[in-house]
Amino acid sequence: MSDQSEPPSQDSFEARLAAARRAHTPQPAHGAQGGAMGTAFRLSADLVSAVVAGAGLGWGLDWLLGTGPWLLLLFFFLGVAAGILNVIRTANAMNAAQQAQSGAEDGADGQK
Repeated sequence: MSDQSEPPSQDSFEARLAAARRAHTPQPAHGAQGGAMGTAFRLSADLVSAVVAGAGLGWGLDWLLGTGPWLLLLFFFLGVAAGILNVIRTANAMNAAQQAQSGAEDGADGQK
């Protein structure tokens, strides 16, 4: 009755814990292609909506003020610039989030 078994070492516990966490991490419902497709649609919708909004605003102001195509052209190019900046900002935010997620996964596995 006096079996004095030694408890498992801390290293083996950490290894078993890491293996259990890897086995139970949720897998995404879609593959990498679906995620990339969603990102592409989001970025293209950001760009197109900014251009359409700028052109619509310019056309409306031209119609109200009777200034011809000048405000349409001005707001069209402002829409293009705003759309490009918005796409760059969104892509940088997505990239930073992905790097933070991969850094957290590396830290959880004990690798750097």
